[in-house]
Amino acid sequence: MVHIPQLSAIPPSSRPLLRLLRTSLSIMRFSNVLTPLIAFGLLAFAAPTDIQRRDGIVSRGYTAGNGGPAGRGGKGGNSYGSGYGGNGGRGGGGGVSHSSGYGGGGGNGGKGGTNYGSGDAGWGGNGGWGGKGGKGGANYGSGYGGDGGNGGNGGVAEGSGDAGNGGHGGKGGASYGSGSGGGGGNGGNGGNSYSSGYGGWGGNGGKGGASYGPGNGGWGGNGGQGGASYGSGDGGDGGAAGNGGASDSWGNGGDGGAGGAGGASYGSGHGGQGGAGGNGGASEDR
Repeated sequence: MVHIPQLSAIPPSSRPLLRLLRTSLSIMRFSNVLTPLIAFGLLAFAAPTDIQRRDGIVSRGYTAGNGGPAGRGGKGGNSYGSGYGGNGGRGGGGGVSHSSGYGGGGGNGGKGGTNYGSGDAGWGGNGGWGGKGGKGGANYGSGYGGDGGNGGNGGVAEGSGDAGNGGHGGKGGASYGSGSGGGGGNGGNGGNSYSSGYGGWGGNGGKGGASYGPGNGGWGGNGGQGGASYGSGDGGDGGAAGNGGASDSWGNGGDGGAGGAGGASYGSGHGGQGGAGGNGGASEDR
């Protein structure tokens, strides 16, 4: 215990210094109570609303925030709120979105993030916008399937959005909902449609996607055949030197490209028109 003498026993010239010492001791006693309260308040204010891990694998973050980006070979963080899934590092997949955000983009060779909510699935590839060999993320909500990178397939769609387009050499994603199948890249086929959408278009040398619902088959790229229709839609048109797609139901056969034959009709529709130098499509009842 520090003993401080009375002011009357101290020379007048030293009294200001004594007052300063007494004030300092009072502040020190008060801070023993105040400091823990301040620290606790700061921790409570800064605490996240959800479990937060910073290992780059499962980073949930705040409710409205984004999943964290991963390092090389790591998966982007998932988003369980209205934010975005994190981008994956090189070779790593994008984070999954379980709500209204978007799936994260995959790194080079990494798959785009899947989406289970109302946003779009992630793209495969460089920084999230299509990388070599990266497959587009699947979409199970109302958004779109993600586009694939070069050599990668587009993501499938099971909701109201369209399936993703394939990169060069990649196939378009299939559609199981009301959207259309994704377009194929050069050398890649268009995605099939199993519901009310259209089959996806084929890339150069690629075949158009088939339609199993009321939509039309997709058109083929140059040298590619149009997609067949197994529902009430028309067969897809063929590209240059490509045949039109057949129709197995009420729709018409697709028209052939230059040098390509028109598609046959096996239902109540018409055979497709042949391109320059190409035959018209047959019509026959099965």
